[in-house]
Amino acid sequence: MPPPQPLLEKRIRAVHAYTKWSLLGSVLVFALVPLLVLLFKGSGLWTLALAALQIVFAVFAGRLTLRGLSEYGTVRWTDRELLITLALSLISALVLVPTAQPTYSAWAAFSPAAAAGAAAAVLPSPARWVQTAVMAGLTALIGLAQPHLYWVVCIVIVVLVAVITVSQAWLWDVTEQINAARSTESELAVANERLRFAADLHDVLGHSLEVIAMKAELAVRLPDDERARATMAEVRQTAHDALSEVRDVVRGYRRVDLATELGGIRSLLEAAGIACRITGSLPSSQQPLFGAVLREAITNVLRHAAATRCEITFDGSGVTVLNDGVVGAPQDGTGTGLTGLAARVHAVGGRFTAGAEPGGTFRVSAEIPEEDAS
Repeated sequence: MPPPQPLLEKRIRAVHAYTKWSLLGSVLVFALVPLLVLLFKGSGLWTLALAALQIVFAVFAGRLTLRGLSEYGTVRWTDRELLITLALSLISALVLVPTAQPTYSAWAAFSPAAAAGAAAAVLPSPARWVQTAVMAGLTALIGLAQPHLYWVVCIVIVVLVAVITVSQAWLWDVTEQINAARSTESELAVANERLRFAADLHDVLGHSLEVIAMKAELAVRLPDDERARATMAEVRQTAHDALSEVRDVVRGYRRVDLATELGGIRSLLEAAGIACRITGSLPSSQQPLFGAVLREAITNVLRHAAATRCEITFDGSGVTVLNDGVVGAPQDGTGTGLTGLAARVHAVGGRFTAGAEPGGTFRVSAEIPEEDAS
């Protein structure tokens, strides 16, 4: 079970803060360690000049590192700030190696290491590893003048810092992508729920309003007042049922009883003077979707055809609605209601067809796979 939304956001903020400050802190530590060595050696104009150079380099390295949090793997190697940072690091190493005592000369490699790490965070692959290898090689050349294989230590330091920095920048980038994907998922869930609600509302109101209009027209034509009053009572009951169904749709709890749906359809068609024949056994699953297919198909019969008969056939996991009375230009089944219905059937892996056939008939057919009982 996923954590609650506030807790998840709190964890993401914590990861952001940890990654940002640990990444920036590690680069600045490597950039400023040579400064501490210089201050430990003593004071003097030359020492102060070197210290100022090291501080300027640390600022450039920090800025480049922060760019890695927003521009991870997107900066070109010709970027001016990138080149200045790398150049300052090599100058720092060149100056510090002869200045520092042999005991501290390896610390001079920390400046190129910090620059190589920051550059690796902003450069794309494989450019990041090419520049890491180049920086490690140049730093090793600077360290060749020192005894005790300090050049090997220089290579190890540069490569290690670059790998650590890239790992932290990569963690930041992955967290950002996960957060963006989570936001997109939430927006899609809202959009899908709106589509579901719109489809259900169309199913309920479209069918019910068609029933109300048909029976009201019938009541107007009836010469018998008693029959007219009875028909209008049915109109009132249909309106109450539609209101109840709309409330259920809003709550998200509507469940269609297919047998009841078929009884209402038969009554509606017979009231409109259309002979209705229902054959086959009712499906055991996906009844809400079958109900939606039937409502849209019958609404189509009443609105767009001068039908005298309508056949509803259930066959396993499919239903077919066939009516006559198609007049005028042939229908292609691409109306708004049928198009939306086709999308809902396809969404569950089913098949849906609707269109006019020779002889003035119109067929709506849907095959819907059964729901997984597990």
